[in-house]
Order: sequence, then C-alpha cells, then structure tokens
Amino acid sequence: MNRVVAISGVFFWTMLALIGCEVDDGSYDSDSDNITLTSFANSYDSKANDTAIARIDETYRTGARNIKTTNLINSYSNQSLNDLDRTVLADDFEGRLENKDIGVNGRTVKRPIYEKNSNNKLDYQTTYQTLDLSGLTTRSYSTGTNIEERRGILTDLSNYSEIPSNVAFPEGSVCYIPVVTSEQSFWAFNDKNKTGYSSLSEWIEAAERRFSDDRDYRLSEFDVGKGSKLKAAQVMFFEYKNQPAYEYSGVEYGKDIYEANYVAKGSTDPNTDSRFDVVDCTIVNEVAGDFLAEQIERYY
Repeated sequence: MNRVVAISGVFFWTMLALIGCEVDDGSYDSDSDNITLTSFANSYDSKANDTAIARIDETYRTGARNIKTTNLINSYSNQSLNDLDRTVLADDFEGRLENKDIGVNGRTVKRPIYEKNSNNKLDYQTTYQTLDLSGLTTRSYSTGTNIEERRGILTDLSNYSEIPSNVAFPEGSVCYIPVVTSEQSFWAFNDKNKTGYSSLSEWIEAAERRFSDDRDYRLSEFDVGKGSKLKAAQVMFFEYKNQPAYEYSGVEYGKDIYEANYVAKGSTDPNTDSRFDVVDCTIVNEVAGDFLAEQIERYY
C-alpha cells in the first residue's frame, strides 16, 4: 500500500480567514468508549460506466470495530475497502493486527498487536485531534502554483469539485486528525495486498519505475520477522515540481510478495497549522459527514 508522505499522512494546505483555526480538545461525536470516523471514497461502477461515491462510517467501540458503507452515487465496490485483519512484521517480530481487544478512551483508539504463538504484544494506538470546520468553504484551501505554495485546510469540499465554492460547513462540523503512536516500526498487510511479483527484487525494480519523470528516489531494505529472516523494502520518491513525496513498501512473506503499509516507531506529527502547510481534514464527525453526503448527492 502506497502512502503520500509529504503531507502528514496524505495531503497538504491555508487562507487568511483560517489563521485563527486551532486544534480543539472537545469530544464532539465521541463517547468515552465509542468514536465514529466518517470519510468518503470513490470506485468505478461498471454497470453505470461511471464513478461511484460512498460514505464510509468506521466505528470503534471498546472491544470491536465496525465499518458501514453507504452508496451515494451509483454502486461503490467494497473490494476497494480493505477492512481485513493484517499480518504485522517488525524487527524480530511477527504478529497480527486484528479487530478485537480494541480499547477506546475518548478520541484515543488502542489496538494491540499480538505476537504469533505468544501473549507478547506491541502497543499501537491512534489519537484523533479535532479541528472546527464550521463556516469553512473550498476557499479554506489554496493549491498554489507548486507544492511549496499549497496552504490551508483540505476538506472533501475541494476533493468533490462539483460542489459550489460558496457552500460552507454547518456549525458542529469537526475533522479528526490522526496521531499514530507505535512502540515499534512495523509493516502491515493482508491477502488484499498480495502482488503478482515472484521476488522482492522484482517488486523493487517495478517500484523504482513507478514514475516516468526525473524525480529522485531512495531505496531502503530491512530484515524483519521472527529471527529477522524475512525481507522488506521501501522506495521513497521525493517531492518533484508540483507533486508530493510518495513512499511504497513491499514485504516477502511465505512464497508471496505484498504491498505493505509502513508505520514508524514513536508518534506521527501531523500538521495542524494551516498558516504554514496543508491540514488534512478528510476524516470528519457525523455532522460534517451528513452535510457532505447531502452536497455530494445534490451536485453529483
């Protein structure tokens, strides 16, 4: 699984009217043991021969996780949604990230990663900082002429460009900014991430050719798994002209090669200040989710 690196987890963004926006510690739509994260996703509907748009509500509650998909435009393909448990490889470690033993405290979700054939576990959690979206429009985000000039708060009002630029989020709208904390760096993947490559070196060669432009990249290779007998690799493409940085990770497991999601040790430090960079606000609460769903259905 690839991830955009240059923007604290996904993208980048500011406008003069947003200088006063700050991260809020209010609980909003989360109970002490329950939080719902709403986002929107696209896929292709072959019957309609057109784009499909869905609302994704991911609810964490103590002990469980549930994902609800609601079609807004055409029929969204659930194959695009990877909600399976994941195998986890780290330095001298193999385990599983499963949808069980989840702990929720306010906006912090803890998901232990249990070592294979052992009760040992890695601590892994996500705390969702909040930012008030009330009154914001697409003018909250400016693309600029190159990547260094992007500023503001990116919401799905900008991602779904058919929505008029004067449409504003209602009062009570909030976005969630994930801060991930992990005891150890690890690679996570499952069957949906399986590739057709016969070796990790073949995957590396293909990954290094993913961009046809002249951007620089860095290759890093690692020994992972129990006894550090397995191999993992990362190909990092640096920022280039108007494009952000991209990171691709691959692992060798069994006789197969998988695209993997890499999580670094320690805590992520997402941008929350729209004056200097982009704030990714594409995960929202129920109020903002209801509003966005209405706008998408109206204008698409």
